[in-house]
Amino acid sequence: MIRKASGVRRQARDSGAGSCIASPHASRLTPHASEGYTMVAIVIGMAVLAILLMGVAPSIATIMKREREQELLFRGKQYARAIALFQRRYGRFPTELKQLYENRPRTIRKLFNDPMCNCPGWQLIVQGSPDAILGNAPAPGRPVPMTPTPAVFAGTGETKNVGPIIGVRSRVHEEALVEWRGQKFYDEWRFVTGDADRDTMGGSIPGGNRIPGAPPLPPQPVPRGR
Repeated sequence: MIRKASGVRRQARDSGAGSCIASPHASRLTPHASEGYTMVAIVIGMAVLAILLMGVAPSIATIMKREREQELLFRGKQYARAIALFQRRYGRFPTELKQLYENRPRTIRKLFNDPMCNCPGWQLIVQGSPDAILGNAPAPGRPVPMTPTPAVFAGTGETKNVGPIIGVRSRVHEEALVEWRGQKFYDEWRFVTGDADRDTMGGSIPGGNRIPGAPPLPPQPVPRGR
């Protein structure tokens, strides 16, 4: 009996030891399960972030385009003012935009790129061309003086540009977010000397929206107080 009891106790101890040895193997499955949940959470987070970016991207693109439009107006007017100053200072219009910067004293602080394409290739508006006549040209009552300007030649003898430059416009034919002077495409926004600030002066002085060169408006009568 005594031997049989001790055998039973020994079997109980062996079974207990076996259970203790098996338990670590069961606990090793827990980290793998947690890693799986982490991966699922990361995938869901990336999907939510992608959806948010898809919704915000059009707004960011619109903001950037609006900023480029404002920069186009600023740079175009800078060229128009610089050309007018060049004509008053040297008695003629430039035949190349770089003359505004290279001639001393300068009439522009730097040569700006077209912000709509970030390229230096502005469309030049030459005196007497259709661009200079349609809409933005000075009125017939006060024409711009025709100063003879020789053509500029390259080193190989090929003509680079002929005619006095009186303005610039963009080469990019793309619809703008807003219209400027009734024109909704960028290449229709013309910046001509003597006409660069016509829209900005309209709200501050009478007759500010007149075409440059037109005769001044008669003085307006002042109403009497009652």
